[in-house]
Parts: sequence; structure tokens; C-alpha cells
Amino acid sequence: MNLQTTHRFDIGRSIGYSHSATVKLGDREGMLFLTTPGVGVDPGEELFHYKGIENTWLVMFDMDGNKLWEKELPDGVLPGIWFRCAVALDMDGDGYDEIYFINNTGAPFSFMHRKLQRVNALTGEVTGSWPWPWNTFHDRMSLCYRFYLVAGYAHGEPVLITCQGTYGDMYLQGWSGDMQPRWDVKIPMDTFGPKASHVTPVLDINGDGVDELFWGERLLSVDDGHELLCLAPDYDGHSDIILPYLHPETREWYIYTCREGGEAPGKPRVVTFRPDGRVAWQALSDSGHMHTGWCANVLDGYGKVCMAMRQHFVPDDSGFEHEVDGIFYFDAFTGKEVDYSLPYPGYLCEPIDLDGDGYHEFLAPDGKVLDRHGKQIASYTGTPMRMGKLTDHSGEQFMIARGTAFEIIADTDARDGEIMKMRYAIPYLTFMQKLMASGYNAIGSQISCGV
Repeated sequence: MNLQTTHRFDIGRSIGYSHSATVKLGDREGMLFLTTPGVGVDPGEELFHYKGIENTWLVMFDMDGNKLWEKELPDGVLPGIWFRCAVALDMDGDGYDEIYFINNTGAPFSFMHRKLQRVNALTGEVTGSWPWPWNTFHDRMSLCYRFYLVAGYAHGEPVLITCQGTYGDMYLQGWSGDMQPRWDVKIPMDTFGPKASHVTPVLDINGDGVDELFWGERLLSVDDGHELLCLAPDYDGHSDIILPYLHPETREWYIYTCREGGEAPGKPRVVTFRPDGRVAWQALSDSGHMHTGWCANVLDGYGKVCMAMRQHFVPDDSGFEHEVDGIFYFDAFTGKEVDYSLPYPGYLCEPIDLDGDGYHEFLAPDGKVLDRHGKQIASYTGTPMRMGKLTDHSGEQFMIARGTAFEIIADTDARDGEIMKMRYAIPYLTFMQKLMASGYNAIGSQISCGV
């Protein structure tokens, strides 16, 4: 394995809490960055803090590393993914993505001055501005400031989706290419059933030409917002992870979920569904906050393993700590617990197929790269922030922050095998790279390891 920097984007200032998304620029691509020299903040009442906050910048590059433009956002834009997010989408059909993001020209918690804005990806010019909905205004802070931007396609037509809420009342609005309202949906908090997730897969899982938004354990039509299927009508909680993946031989879909909240006697904490709502397998009944998970090809014959991490909250002097009390590995298709381990806790290792052979390697702590058996095969320096097929180079790549620059790291010896070709013949993983600056889509390979 020969890891090298293939692309470099130097913003010329220190890099702190940051996100990135791929942007189409006609017949080429670019990279958008939402970045601050400071720290990120969370709207949770026991988590929010002021120390270390600095303004966010929007910065746009082409793939040759040329900075096209940059824009410092007002100090009302708090540097947290639930306050600030962005998505790239070609809504007007001119072959160039526009950038949609949430701006706020008022006080940090303002609703009056919070807006959805559209920016020309080539110039940075603001070309449209719309009031952000006040739907969650009366909720407590942790429920109030949970904003998403999502996108998908309905019979080839782009649909932008604005969302408010995760744990309480949930609101979603669909917008047509001319930014006319297309649909408006509310899922009340007091309606029994699953709440949202921190990740938002968008996939045409039933092959009807219309994408589905995986809104927690609900599948919503991008076309008109209606609920195609509630996977778990008997579960009244929130799911940290929603991850679709394919059986390599039968080509059948599975949907892996890790749950937070909604604990009840006999109710599983990890559930894998089929797309018609049938349970393929389930595990770990009764209790536990299953905070994160992934799916990776690590067993002989490209066998998939699903990892789930369980934690609980421990109060401390300034809020609370996350204390891990279990890491579990399951066969992705039978649910049988498997004897698998890595030199580091699984939740600290991020699966990625760097060499394109169909098996996942892992980005591990301390800049180590491990093979599927846990053996170190390479190393790097920098902070990983995004993974997947970020370029047209063979294998998958990862993006790091190092010094004043973001860099894309690739295995220059990679060659795509049949498994890799099959994965990327499906548009899901490539399209999700446009949604990496919204929600927790970019964290821990939670989305990019799917399929």
C-alpha cells in the first residue's frame, strides 16, 4: 500500500471544526468546506459551551487546489453541524451545483434572521434567500436547534429537503427545482413511532425511480414526502445509525439500525430490517444506548460484519462523559455474534477500502492503517474528516486536515476489483458525498461503508 496526497486544498488559516462536500462544476468537480479555526458546539443543554467558538468560513476549491472564493459567515452562525449545514445540488439543471446552506445574520439563537441561502458555486454570489421555518421555536434547546439539509431525486428531478427536529416534533419540507414548495410534512412528538437519526441515507431502495429518505426507521418519499414504510411502528425512540447495505450474491438490501432511547423490556437495541419491514435479525434486548456502528467486509469470502458500540452517560463537573460499556460484532446477514476484534476498540476504527480489493481496511487511532485482520499496513498524519470515493482514482480515499490545508489521501497502487465496481455501480455512495456537510453523515464511515 502506497498512501500519497493526491489533492491539497490550502485555506491559509488554522483548521478546527470542519465539514466538506463534493460539488459538481459542469464537467468537473470541486470541494466545498465549512470550516472554523475554533471548536464545534452542540445544542444539548449539558453540552453547549462558548469557549473556543470562532466564525465559520465557506471556502470553495476546484480539484486542482485553486481557491475559487471564500466567505466569512456572520457570528450568528454557530459552528455546530446542527446549527450550520450545507448541501450541493443542481436544482436549475444547468450542469452546475448550487450550494444551499443555513445562514444567520442575527444573534446566535435567532429565528428571525435565520435563512436558507443559495450560493453560486463558481463565484460565491448569493442568488437566493428564504426564511428558515420557525417550527421548533417553542421546544427546549436540544430539540429546537436540530437542522438538516438533504436532497434526492424523483424521476430525475432534483428535490431539496429542509428539516427541523430529531427527538421531538419533526418537520420536513420538499422544494422543487425552482424553489417552489413541493410538500410539507410534520411528524408529531406525541405520535408513537420512531424518531429521526443523526445520519440521512438517500437511496432508491425499491427501484421505482424515486429516492427514499431514511428518516430514522421511516422511509419517506422524496417526491411527495409521504411515508412509504415505517420499519418499526412498535418502537418509540431515536436511532443513531441507519445503514443500508447489499448482500453480495443475492443483491438484496438490508437496513442496519443502532438505537438510542425507547428502551423497553424485550425490545432490541440493534435491529436489521429488510426493505419491506421484515426483521432480518435483532440483538441486545432491553437497554443500552447504541451510539455508533458500521458495516465492513472483513471475513473470508467478503463476509460482512456489523459493529455496534454501547455507551451510557456519566455526569461530571461540566456536563457528562460518554462511557463505553460494550462493543459487539455481528454477522451482517444472520445476526450471529462473531469472534472478531481489532487492536483498537471498533468504534475508533473507520472502515474504508483503500486498495479496491473488496475488503475493508481501517483508519485507526494514532494515524495507523490496519488491514482486516488488524495488522498495521500503513500510516499517515493528520485528522480524518471524510471517507469514500472522493476522486476517480481506484479504491476509496480519505480526507484529512493537516496544518492549514485539507488533503485527499489515496493508495496510488489501488486497483478496483469486482466488489468495488459493484458498490459504485449504484449511485448511492457517490451521491451521499454531496450530503457530507449535513448531520453526522461524515463521521466514522457511518454512511460511506454502506453497500
